[in-house]
Amino acid sequence: LAELLGASPVSEAVSAVQQRLEGLAIDWVTIPAGSPVVGSTIAEGAFRTRTGASIVAIVRGTTTIPAPEPDHRFEAGDVAVAVGTTDGLAQLRGLLAP
Repeated sequence: LAELLGASPVSEAVSAVQQRLEGLAIDWVTIPAGSPVVGSTIAEGAFRTRTGASIVAIVRGTTTIPAPEPDHRFEAGDVAVAVGTTDGLAQLRGLLAP
């Protein structure tokens, strides 16, 4: 599935960028059905403020939503693509997929 969504080329490109931008990390977090964020918006979660990590895209099925608006509502199965520090991304993962 990752190959079909282009994750491999994206991962390779990100890896190359990370080598040039020390401290930058990227993560793909799948929102499980039981997550407390299902039905809530990015703004309601205040994820950037709470973790320092930014959600830069959402993959929903076969659709990619680049630069989602603060009023984007999460659905179970959404994949949040986020950038930040490794610590910030770990905190974000804990909020999105506890």
